[in-house]
Amino acid sequence: MPTTSKCVFSGILSGTISRKMRLACVAGAVATLPAMAGMASADEVFKATSAVTGLGTQKIVGFDISFVDPHLKLYILGDRTNKAVDVVDTNSNAIVTQVGKGTFAGATGNNNTSGPDGVVFVDHKEIWAGDGDSTVKIFGWPSGALVVPPLSTGGANRVDEMCYDRRDHLVMVANNAETPFPFATLVDSQNHTIKKKIVFDGTNGTPKATNGAEQCQWSPRTGKFYISIPEINGPGDNSVAGGVAVIDPASMTVEKIFTVSHVSCAGPQGMALGPDNQILLGCNGASGDGQHSTVIINEHSGAIVAVLHNQSGADEVWFNEGDGHYFLARSSAFGPNQLLGVVDAFGHQEDQSVPIAKSATINAHSVAVEPDDNLVYVPIPGANAAFPAGASTVCSSVGGSDTQGCIAVFTTKHDDRSRVAHEREEDEHQE
Repeated sequence: MPTTSKCVFSGILSGTISRKMRLACVAGAVATLPAMAGMASADEVFKATSAVTGLGTQKIVGFDISFVDPHLKLYILGDRTNKAVDVVDTNSNAIVTQVGKGTFAGATGNNNTSGPDGVVFVDHKEIWAGDGDSTVKIFGWPSGALVVPPLSTGGANRVDEMCYDRRDHLVMVANNAETPFPFATLVDSQNHTIKKKIVFDGTNGTPKATNGAEQCQWSPRTGKFYISIPEINGPGDNSVAGGVAVIDPASMTVEKIFTVSHVSCAGPQGMALGPDNQILLGCNGASGDGQHSTVIINEHSGAIVAVLHNQSGADEVWFNEGDGHYFLARSSAFGPNQLLGVVDAFGHQEDQSVPIAKSATINAHSVAVEPDDNLVYVPIPGANAAFPAGASTVCSSVGGSDTQGCIAVFTTKHDDRSRVAHEREEDEHQE
């Protein structure tokens, strides 16, 4: 079982190193992980405990990516049903406003042209959201007003997932559905101008992406962008290995390509930075090992650190530094149900998977976590013409409506609350 320095884990992921952690590091104190992994016991069962419902009688049926800003205590969701970005107060678990309502494409019937799509907070003062017409909309917070006119990335289809490099003031956004090849765009977060377009066509050191480009992250440990490429130089059905493109913000070029074994991971879509040098990939397809696997890789080498059986089918994935767990929105999970996967980042093992919707209905493919109180937000789609009863009974089980849909909040009574959260709280009280 691996070990990690407390400095490396919490200080880098949170962006600060607490007084206690600095003293511990100076003293050479090293936190060992077996004890923490042992805490991840069978009694740590996550379940829905509350439901965030739409404003008034609004339904939540079509949606895309979500994001949490723990500093602001806000969760945001690209809500296609209501053509808006829903903003949820994580203290009250209620929608407090809808940003950009009516300005997005909505659910067009074609995922490639629908919006909003990817969303992210930038510097706690702007909400960036992709739309189905290849634009990024940037709204001031808390005003909710457009900061600049919608910024076109020059494609024909949606701007999907995005990630923020706070050190170099760059936001990377992905046009995942462009033909013949998807591309990423680097945007200056300060003057809102496009700096570079990177086409994943197999030239100039890029991977030949034959089935899109998906979730990205920026690592403060390496200073690099990482983006999931579901398939590299294949027929377009995830039957060939995919991987990860590593992009240097300074040169704005792809500096490495990690090809990930198709035996252990088919169609890497989701991506979450974990502790140590971990990157969890949400592998969407059926892995070649027949075990429906997903993987954790090393962010420096791309080597597989762990293979997690029965965790495939994910789209968005999230690492919660508050309790040391990965959460996977497994909308394409094998079996009768869509699942919320829960993985111990230290023990590299599944704690549980929680049914969130029926398979082959409406996708529940989005997840984000508030780390201070370990609140796991999973949008649950309501009813449409094809599924008049909705896709799930999760919303009604916690006081919501299955036909209206909800953003379900999952918690556990036996939470493996990590030292990270405790030390952050102690620091905040001391400062």
